[in-house]
Amino acid sequence: MTTVYFIRHAESDISVHDNRVRPLTEKGMNDRALVTAFLQDKNIDVVLSSPYKRAVDTVADFAEKNSLEIELIEDFREHKISSVWIDDWKAHVIKLWDDFSYKLSDGECLAEIQQRNIAALNEVLKRYKDKNIVIGTHGMALSTIINYYDKTYGFDNLMSMVYIQPWVVRMNFNGNDCAGMEKIDLFNPIKQKDYNNCIVGVSALGTLKAYRFVVIFARYKDKWLYCRAKERDCFETPGGHIEQSETTLEAAKRELFEETGAVKFDIEPAFDYSVRIATEISNGQVFFAQIHELGKIPDYEMAEVKLFDTIPDKMRFPKILPVLYDKMQHWVML
Repeated sequence: MTTVYFIRHAESDISVHDNRVRPLTEKGMNDRALVTAFLQDKNIDVVLSSPYKRAVDTVADFAEKNSLEIELIEDFREHKISSVWIDDWKAHVIKLWDDFSYKLSDGECLAEIQQRNIAALNEVLKRYKDKNIVIGTHGMALSTIINYYDKTYGFDNLMSMVYIQPWVVRMNFNGNDCAGMEKIDLFNPIKQKDYNNCIVGVSALGTLKAYRFVVIFARYKDKWLYCRAKERDCFETPGGHIEQSETTLEAAKRELFEETGAVKFDIEPAFDYSVRIATEISNGQVFFAQIHELGKIPDYEMAEVKLFDTIPDKMRFPKILPVLYDKMQHWVML
């Protein structure tokens, strides 16, 4: 798994119109400390950046304190609007997002900025496979990267973060496939993930290709088996994160044993799913397991297992589980 931390630059001095040399403001220079603190425990292997001064300076404090060189990559630069300063920036940006091919005569369209940023990113993913990477970037450039992997990301999303400087987006990759994305506001780092307002999608097995999670619907004695964590009073399916170097099947087998105590079972992948919330998008794979023998639940996080005819009335992730259960019901009937 390769992890990329995109660092949208801190506040810059817009009185300087030259894109390449526009510096950070005094506030921007001070806010670099948020970036340094955030990255400090992330085991960063390499620091890359757009060649523009504001992007370089935002990651420079972290790089210097950790004795890392900053590699400049030209194609991570911000988009070129025009050769002259555009006063009504918002009106122009609306047109760009309405039509990815729209541009001024000597500027770039979003399709072009997206193409060169993704090409540069794919080269980075190839060169630094399984590394933890920092990339100093820009609001519009980063937004087109996000849009490449999440087509729902558009103008309104851009405007919701345009004044959050610096801003972080973490992406995990299996090869060139994005396995998950998290948007991090360094000024409000403890914001809870809101799974009550999420979009759940299901698709054919192997469609998404890159996964972060596994979910297992398990049958035992002609009923569905769910588990309850020690610190919760609700039930959930077995499942969890796929660990580095694990296949989805290996992760599903491990999670099924750790969370239910199943020692004899047949298991197979059924379909893919994705969950999208305001700050994150994650892909996963759903498995079906027929349990033949249960042993003692390992003393990890689960307190008990229980059999149900359908999904529990009191469940964890009530916006997600019913969608996956309905798909599983159709799958087992095939």
